[in-house]
Amino acid sequence: MKKRINKKIDKKEILENKIHKIYFVLAVVIGIILSVGMPLFSEPDGQWHYSVSTNMVHLSNDLSAYGEPVGTGLNVQKSAYQRGNHFEQYFENKIVKMPIQNIPRTNSIPPVLSSNFLGHLIPAIGVWIGYHIYPSAGVMIVVGRLFSSIISSFIICLIIKKIQKGKLVVFALSLTPVIAGTLASLTYDTFSYLLALLVFLITTNLLVTKQITWKRIASIGIVSVLIVLGAKTNVKLLLLLFPLVLFILVFEKFKDKRKIHFEFRGRKLWIFSMVILGFIIIAMGIIFTIKPSLIFSIYRIIINFSVNLSPSLSMNNIFLGLLASPYPSYNYMPYWVAGAWYVIVLLSMLVDKYPISKWVGLGAIAIFFINFLGVYHGFLTFQGGGYAPAPRSVIMGSIYGQQGRYFTPFLLVLALALASSKIRLQVVSGQAVLWLSAMLAIVSNIILLFATLFGIYYL
Repeated sequence: MKKRINKKIDKKEILENKIHKIYFVLAVVIGIILSVGMPLFSEPDGQWHYSVSTNMVHLSNDLSAYGEPVGTGLNVQKSAYQRGNHFEQYFENKIVKMPIQNIPRTNSIPPVLSSNFLGHLIPAIGVWIGYHIYPSAGVMIVVGRLFSSIISSFIICLIIKKIQKGKLVVFALSLTPVIAGTLASLTYDTFSYLLALLVFLITTNLLVTKQITWKRIASIGIVSVLIVLGAKTNVKLLLLLFPLVLFILVFEKFKDKRKIHFEFRGRKLWIFSMVILGFIIIAMGIIFTIKPSLIFSIYRIIINFSVNLSPSLSMNNIFLGLLASPYPSYNYMPYWVAGAWYVIVLLSMLVDKYPISKWVGLGAIAIFFINFLGVYHGFLTFQGGGYAPAPRSVIMGSIYGQQGRYFTPFLLVLALALASSKIRLQVVSGQAVLWLSAMLAIVSNIILLFATLFGIYYL
């Protein structure tokens, strides 16, 4: 009997006290593999992120010296890999410095208090270190990736250690190829993801302890400022979690102290529901009257989710891009990898259960869908590929431009909804989910590297 108890304690100790260490080891190993092995500019808009990072540390250089265009993608490197002179072209040839005002795509240093600057701060330090090791684009990018990956992984390690519930969610999500590939790059998406994790950390600990302290209020203030200044536009929606959680916690304490119970039964509940429904109908009528184009927007979003208007493998493949493929046009990730990660992330959300108000869960789900619809609405007029005139698929309703990475941080708010102890569905063996996540992380990130290079050589 004692042995069984000791085994349970050991399993709990792994989850509570060692999971952050396991994450850090895995993240560093995967980060090194992806930083060194993945083609340069393998993140969306990679050339632009490189230019911003080098501009910030006064190392502005002409990428056309490497044959790279102003745009994005791996097409130029594809030829270099196939010719067998990729290392010589990108790692041995030194950069050609040029005045910042002559850089084709980004010819200025972004304002310090902006997402562009703050999001590129860590990569900029990394490329500066790389320049002083050897001044070539290849060395600067690889060192920048390594620096970004290690620093970001260490921050995530601390978040996993400090968060009281939901450790497995952060562990699994942060090891998916999309996030691991993002950390091992120069993109500003890394900073936005770290800020999203901080929001999840603060709100989760508030909901678990139900204690509003001055220290937590200060943390909310600091993170809120950082998100307003440094996060991508859609990530700022996560700030809605703070007032939602604070209001509900204060209301619950007030309700307990005063012993106030708000109950609507029978006719009162029906009348209340009808009043709320009436207000919603009136509000929608006013909105559609002021902006009738929203009706067309809703039509296009419905069509986009009813008919596959762009069935080919492309950047717009959200199923792959949410968890498995950072840049679907070039990664050639098999669908089973995405499916496996969906299962693992869902299981990790069902491990930790604790009392959460249903209003927090409903609010979290609402924030998730507001972001989902907001991103799609933002790309309604985006055609992509320089099409003129627009292809028939776009005219009929296909929405281009949205990518899985815009939605990945918002899986954290779904974790808040599923963590409610009122939802009886639960995963008992957190340790099994932990090791499954670790094994899938190793396999899927190796596949990411292999599939990307295979596509460059053979597809």
